[in-house]
Amino acid sequence: MADRLRKIGPAFALGLVLAACAAPVSQMPRAGGDGVRFTVVAPSARSVAVAGDFNGWSPTAHPLKPAGRDGVWSGVVAIPEGEYRFMYVIDGKRWLTPPAADDFVRDGFGNLNGVVVVP
Repeated sequence: MADRLRKIGPAFALGLVLAACAAPVSQMPRAGGDGVRFTVVAPSARSVAVAGDFNGWSPTAHPLKPAGRDGVWSGVVAIPEGEYRFMYVIDGKRWLTPPAADDFVRDGFGNLNGVVVVP
């Protein structure tokens, strides 16, 4: 491996290493002027939605859209001020605990819900 890196040059090798470390990361929900932006990485998903007590836990009410080619899904949901529990729904059937949230709480069914606080 070291011989290969010497042949391609240190700058190119460094670029390869940095690119490998720059995998997409799920982000905490962020409140903005038009609502809360939800972003999650689900590379093999065909569809992703956000469900929570702000939409009656509907797995279809707030679909997210692909945001690039790295399996990142994102969308903005208008939510009133308050504190809400939520999860992501992958392909309409798999419920995913958010990898990032303001807080986490048990839901009484053996799952962990994310919590988003909207100021």
